[in-house]
Amino acid sequence: MDVAQQTLFDRIQWRDPTDGAPLRPIVQARTPAGVPICGFLVRDDQRWAWPIVDSVARLTPESAHRHADWLRASGHQVPHAESEDFQGEATVDHFAFQWSWNSTPRTEADLRWRVAERYGLPLEQISGQFTLDAGAGAGDQSQWLLKQGGHVLSIDLSGAIDVAARKLRHHPHWFGVQGDLTRLPLADDQLDMVYCEGVIQHTRDSAATVRELARVLRSEGLMLATHYAKSTRMLGKIRRRWADCVRARISKWDRYQLLAFTGITSTLGHTPLIKYVARGARLAIYQPSMPDFKTTWCNTFDEYGNHEFQRYVSAETFWSYFEQAGDFEAVKRDHIILMVRKKAPAAAARAA
Repeated sequence: MDVAQQTLFDRIQWRDPTDGAPLRPIVQARTPAGVPICGFLVRDDQRWAWPIVDSVARLTPESAHRHADWLRASGHQVPHAESEDFQGEATVDHFAFQWSWNSTPRTEADLRWRVAERYGLPLEQISGQFTLDAGAGAGDQSQWLLKQGGHVLSIDLSGAIDVAARKLRHHPHWFGVQGDLTRLPLADDQLDMVYCEGVIQHTRDSAATVRELARVLRSEGLMLATHYAKSTRMLGKIRRRWADCVRARISKWDRYQLLAFTGITSTLGHTPLIKYVARGARLAIYQPSMPDFKTTWCNTFDEYGNHEFQRYVSAETFWSYFEQAGDFEAVKRDHIILMVRKKAPAAAARAA
């Protein structure tokens, strides 16, 4: 079988994120694994094309316009979409910087827990599944899913998608997209599984994001998702209010100043006796399952970063997004940790 026929990319049904028009791939070069290196996703009406650069399809107006000269030189029009209709890259640029200096943030044990164990997902259910890693960041979760036999499309709005691409473009069952989760460039009902962990709260609209993820998931497909939770206890509310006050002030700093400051507070979080105060005050975000200093530093930098959107919702509000998005049944519902299955049309009609 030809290598191109074995790749995930060639199975994907693409659509224009602006209006849903079908997109036709033109590939100019591939890696030895068959993953496209460069090329285009072209509208059938030839109005414009979206570029594929460094094994990533660039499917936002900002990312496409960075390659405008190449598009024109290749005989294609640059997308005319309004940037206001998409979430801006500046709202998540903090993550591109974060995952560039800490490009392998997860241990094997953390990944196994983060992707499968806390959802109760059997590993055998990953193999062969066309899976969207929505908000892929540095690509560690995508890489772990690939190791379990999954076929993974990684999407991220930030430049962190290039960190993921450097790790994963040698794998025939992987491809990357720089795109907006509220405007996915994918046709309806084609994904077997959607994994979206720690991301929805950073999009411009949580409910719209869930609706769009639901649209591309096939009937009987699974979605695994989390959201930042609103605390219901007094101590948690006090800590959250304190952390928000600190973030409101320091997130405006230059990223290198913020990196230095969070490095200092993370050091306090690993200093005998003082560490309990620093962690309790959320000046150092310590994770017992990954107790090394670099992880604490990265988590603290993440907590106080200058990403524009960072929302906290109740478990009931989070579940309501899925109720509004379509017919889902909860496979596991543990506060803001959800694994849901999209009901088949016949089952949904019977339930109605």
